[in-house]
Amino acid sequence: MEKRFRFAGSILSADLLNLEREVASAVEQGIDLIHFDVMDYHFVPNMTFGPGFLKAMRQKFPDVIFDVHLMVSPLTEQIVTDYAKAGASWISIHPESTPHVERFLTLIKESGAKAGLVLNPSTTPNMLRYLWDKIDFVLIMTVNPGFGGQKLIPATLKKIADVKRLATEANVKPVIEVDGGISPETVAVAASYGASVFVVGNAFFGQKDRALALLNLHKALE
Repeated sequence: MEKRFRFAGSILSADLLNLEREVASAVEQGIDLIHFDVMDYHFVPNMTFGPGFLKAMRQKFPDVIFDVHLMVSPLTEQIVTDYAKAGASWISIHPESTPHVERFLTLIKESGAKAGLVLNPSTTPNMLRYLWDKIDFVLIMTVNPGFGGQKLIPATLKKIADVKRLATEANVKPVIEVDGGISPETVAVAASYGASVFVVGNAFFGQKDRALALLNLHKALE
């Protein structure tokens, strides 16, 4: 039975010199997905995690859900297929990165991964009305993408509710994932608006006692 709530550990906040150990520890402690923030210095002012790195991680962790968030521009077919072949389980894209959103969502699904659309804080969710048949999950950014450790933008919480409402009206049930400023103080309110997967960076990897940190996140949801 699938969990009602799941946590995706963002390795952007982990010890970058010891990522194999960090991922193994996170999975052992109960993190449900490993979140890869892929950045290209164009779409966001940072650079991280190529497909070769993802492939190496997949060889070490064959059964872990790898949640790949592509913050790249321009988005190309080669980028999507390279990450899918490297072992991505979920792949999410930004509508600002391509004029052909439907085509790329289709490509992701044909590549064997779950397809997600990412909504930046200022991105309208209205386009979802025309894409539900291509979408497995919606990733709602509750901060501006690019760096970890930011505070959740309160106005983005309403967007979670808007996405939930649009999905209900369309009689579909996509996973709603949120990324940015998730902590024991914010996770419950994000869940109350409709989110069920929570990306945690500093709230997990940045804590000395990570088992306790994850326990506190789950307690907050109770």
